[in-house]
Amino acid sequence: MIRSKEFLLKNVYDIRGKKLGVVEDLYIDFFKGIIIGLKISTHAFFSKKNCVFIDDIISIDKEILVKELKEGTGLRLQEVKGMDIIDLNGNLKGVVEDCIIDEVGLTIKGLVVSTGLIERLLKGKEVILINECILGEDYVLYVGNKNVTLKSMPRKEEKNEVSN
Repeated sequence: MIRSKEFLLKNVYDIRGKKLGVVEDLYIDFFKGIIIGLKISTHAFFSKKNCVFIDDIISIDKEILVKELKEGTGLRLQEVKGMDIIDLNGNLKGVVEDCIIDEVGLTIKGLVVSTGLIERLLKGKEVILINECILGEDYVLYVGNKNVTLKSMPRKEEKNEVSN
């Protein structure tokens, strides 16, 4: 599983090795929970071809190799980020910070919920399943009753001492 931010700013090349641009955003189908394409920031100012659909991706590694760019429209992840998440009782759970993506099928498995700095330090971040959410115009409605809490744990660094 990876987060969506791992796609951002990756270089995109066509099959001839020409750099097309960098990944700027993800086109998503929220209702199916899938990524349908990548929005590319191109160097051509007036080009409407700024999207790579998932079917046109050859490989994803440090760079992304694609067949071609096409004209893209639809819901972008940036439009969902920052939206409030409200449960069935009308309580604010937090805001959408990121999403968790399955690397194999490029399906969206969950949404990372940010609750604020102090609460995040005390409780950690929550991840809610996307199939338990309904996307509205102004907010995301959470209809489930389960969640996963992620906590940041400090790591102990081992000191390697060199003896003479």
